Amino acid sequence: MKRIRYAIIGAGTMGLEHIQNISLIKNAEVVAISDIHKKSITNIKKNIKKKIIYFKNHKDLIKKNIVDAYIISTPNFTHLKIIKDVLKTKKHILIEKPITINTKECLKLKKLTKNYPSIIWTAMEYRYMPPVNKFIKKIHNKTIGKLKMLSIREHRFPFLKKVKNWNRFSKNTGGTFVEKCCHFF
Repeated sequence: MKRIRYAIIGAGTMGLEHIQNISLIKNAEVVAISDIHKKSITNIKKNIKKKIIYFKNHKDLIKKNIVDAYIISTPNFTHLKIIKDVLKTKKHILIEKPITINTKECLKLKKLTKNYPSIIWTAMEYRYMPPVNKFIKKIHNKTIGKLKMLSIREHRFPFLKKVKNWNRFSKNTGGTFVEKCCHFF
């Protein structure tokens, strides 16, 4: 089987997590990373010992045409702009959730990706976690009856430290409803 070469756009917390997860997959490797923040790249270099090509921005990365798939793990409000550039490659794309921060952007993305020749998917790992997966199976198998209400309690640390604290403002995240619910639905 051919090795799948990934590029990560966004070298923050989620970028590092994607790199670590890809390293567990046979025939997959991260070969390139781009981020406009030097500190993020420096942090990734401390945590990753293998040889990876680094780019100061995603456009320079795209020009090199050295990957089979892109992972976009930048701040929520930057997704659509970056997706537009990556779509020109016609390569596979994984977009960190939420895909966009509002309905208008989501509808624009839907229009832009109509007839896209490769796979576009969203990082929705919660649905694969054992308790959530078991719950979904119970719903599909109708073993719990008709679902009328769902309550989820999440125990999390305070806001993670992000570049320029982008994650603390609704205009950047899409608001609490978009930022939190995208993990479950």
